[in-house]
Amino acid sequence: MTTISREADGCFHPTTEEELCALVAEANAQKKQLRVMGSTHSVWRAIVTDNFNGAQTPSNEMPVVLDRYVKIFEPKPDPSNPDGKLVEVQGGCHLGISPKRPVQGRIDPVPAVSDVPQPSPWHDGTWDASLTTALQNLGLALPDLGGISHQTVAGFLSTGSAGGTVKWSVHEAIAALRVIDGQGNAKTLTADGEDPDWFRAAGVGLGLCGVVSTVTFKCVPTFDIVGQEASSAAMMSPDFDFYANRPSANLPSLEKFIIETDYTRIMWWPQYNFDRLVTWQASRSVFDPNRVIKPYEEVGRFSVVKQFAISFIYTVMAYAEDPAEARKQLTLLAQQAKVKSPGALNTLKDFKLRPSHATLTAPTEPQGCLQGVIDLLTRVKRDPVTMGDAWVRFIELLSTGTDDLVEMLDKLPFFDWLLKEIGKAIPDHIDELYQLFITTQKDGGPVTQYFEDRGYMGLPMDNQMDDLILPTWFTELWVPFTPGDGKVQDTITRLKKYFDADKTPEGAYKATGAFAFEMYAGKKDERFFLSPATGQHVFRVDAFWFGKNPEDPVKTFFPPLWKVLDPLGFRAHWGKFQPPPGSVKPSMISRYPEAARWKAVRARVDPNNVFLTQYWKQQLEL
Repeated sequence: MTTISREADGCFHPTTEEELCALVAEANAQKKQLRVMGSTHSVWRAIVTDNFNGAQTPSNEMPVVLDRYVKIFEPKPDPSNPDGKLVEVQGGCHLGISPKRPVQGRIDPVPAVSDVPQPSPWHDGTWDASLTTALQNLGLALPDLGGISHQTVAGFLSTGSAGGTVKWSVHEAIAALRVIDGQGNAKTLTADGEDPDWFRAAGVGLGLCGVVSTVTFKCVPTFDIVGQEASSAAMMSPDFDFYANRPSANLPSLEKFIIETDYTRIMWWPQYNFDRLVTWQASRSVFDPNRVIKPYEEVGRFSVVKQFAISFIYTVMAYAEDPAEARKQLTLLAQQAKVKSPGALNTLKDFKLRPSHATLTAPTEPQGCLQGVIDLLTRVKRDPVTMGDAWVRFIELLSTGTDDLVEMLDKLPFFDWLLKEIGKAIPDHIDELYQLFITTQKDGGPVTQYFEDRGYMGLPMDNQMDDLILPTWFTELWVPFTPGDGKVQDTITRLKKYFDADKTPEGAYKATGAFAFEMYAGKKDERFFLSPATGQHVFRVDAFWFGKNPEDPVKTFFPPLWKVLDPLGFRAHWGKFQPPPGSVKPSMISRYPEAARWKAVRARVDPNNVFLTQYWKQQLEL
């Protein structure tokens, strides 16, 4: 049987299914642990072996990376849809672009054995090699995509990920899975085949019901999207009655809006005296080769510079009481922003936003920028409709004009004092700070941008965000609902009460934190046992956390939110931060009606626990 060797990064990189089967068979025979890593887009401990440490990984653990297992096979006719095609793809293929990290990002709340600053197993996935681009070139598409398309095909499915619609589902588009069991045997699975339970278990299998070798998708004709994004005060949303208290506005309820809109995503900034919504929505449109493309801009012009600006602000806010650590973190941020890689800042050049190789041009007039940031940080009120170029120029100067940010900050004698003043002022003045980035009219009325794009490019609207410059951790809570049962509105009511806290700026800031909350819907799933949307539509709430913060959100920020929404029976996204075992009742796995069937399949296809890690053993009560 074919065998391959461990490489310098401590991982195995198979190129064929035969090699994949051989690796699993070896792990089974020698009682080793094996885990497959894709784009490492999930919580780190959910992906890796128990003691992964790059080149120092113990010999009884076999980390596998599928960066050379990315083939897309020729389309075949789809008997169920004459307009579509069946397309089989290897599990390591990325859905879209997957920027390579120079080092593994910190994706654990506390330093751990697996939290290593070594060359990352996250591998490069270009637009040209992605599944969505290949399908587009064939006139095909997947019916839905998540807000990011960095993930590998197998990783996206294995965690139960989904996009923002109740009209379509990637899970419904899966015609077949080819899966390798814990003894190294490959088998093709279908919903109505000879082992339907294994199909239903492996579709959202968390890497525990076999290695997903290939996926066959039922692809639809490609389509465009046409949409808009409105930023407004929550009480002035032009799209829906967010708090269900504006009957005279004649607007749909939030539930009606998310059900009837083709694709949508809502960002809620509930901070004290701010309370803004940013509502992204899009409709499918017939593919038009002559369409004038107007891409959605998530943070507008100078995207990477503004992300650096936001990260700079959040870092200052996080370390306001520790100027020395603030200098250290800001210097690290500047170094990361200089790294030349897709999605990172390299003096604002060669930033690949799209397959067309669009580039950004830096502003050339840094004069006056320092005064601009001093004005900002000392809370000078500005017109909320405009974001002054002074701030952008200051950030550009920091990121491209100096090699030593610490030296620069040391030349600012007021820096230590200013940090402490900022720390005191943040709760009371956070609205003034955020108005520079969340643009509305002066009275909070909506400001709207319009966009038209290809579906595969426009649906993953968060691809523009950089994981190193602006690292974002989150817990994603899927609240099951049936149209008309009131649970969507109940979710907002419960969160609003929690965010208001004791009605003081300090109490509200403790509850809301400094980041946004993302909300969007998902279609009910009748196919896979551990899909968080099993049996019902879901309303998802993502609580964001700035990854450079010194605290552990699993111990501080997330638990109160879990408690607030627990009465609604949420299920947490498998690839994001979950409530620790024993912290919620019933446990997360007990919230799945078919959990026992999933566990039975897992035990049958992996009798020697080749794929089982300590993390999953605890989370799933195995």
